Amino acid sequence: MRINRQQLQTIRNRHFGYRITLIYELLFLLLLPLAQLYSPLVSFLLIGLAVMLLVFVNRFSGMPRTTRVVVLLGCSAIALELIWRTALAWNPAVGRVITLPHVLIWLLFLLVVVVRGVKILIREPFVTLSVLHCAISGYLTLGISGGVMLTALWVLQPSAFVASALPAHFNSAVPSGAVASALMTTSFGLLTTIGTQVLDPRNVTGQVLATLIAISGQLYIAVLIGLILGRVHKRIV
Repeated sequence: MRINRQQLQTIRNRHFGYRITLIYELLFLLLLPLAQLYSPLVSFLLIGLAVMLLVFVNRFSGMPRTTRVVVLLGCSAIALELIWRTALAWNPAVGRVITLPHVLIWLLFLLVVVVRGVKILIREPFVTLSVLHCAISGYLTLGISGGVMLTALWVLQPSAFVASALPAHFNSAVPSGAVASALMTTSFGLLTTIGTQVLDPRNVTGQVLATLIAISGQLYIAVLIGLILGRVHKRIV
């Protein structure tokens, strides 16, 4: 497969986006404990992730048909994050009303990013370390998506959680950084099938979300393995 200079530069830019996105998501996880001290940190981290995906990955995806859709979803997610966080702080009742569209837009944006990431991996001419970075980044994005879902569930239905297993600010009207960071880590526990004691097993909604998070992680790994084996088989044949 022959690649001209412009295509090569696009691939390099895209691979740089893979690396920097993975680094940012790892930093996202490492900074979660600090969110217990500074409440809005999780929101700022989510907004930063959206900006990283739009600037460093989406621009060089090589899929122009869906580029505008991703930009629209990303900008909408950033705007709703700011509105939602402000509403919960000033008027919790309004914040709860905004919670459903807020979580739906974020999930749609992040899931579209993951699906496009898998499609981009299929189109990559070479399997390099940067390509593996993209695969790992997609897996972490699924974990963050689960954290967004659990945070929304906490706002809408706090009875789905075991209060004693969450930080002391559980009963606050606003999703404090302590609770938001705890729910993010809970999502990664479910994604990796480690499990969690935060969700009340008697709550059906919480158990459904937990199952969805766990299944999405296993499906993602299965799809990637299938793609890799398919490439190897194609080359052998």
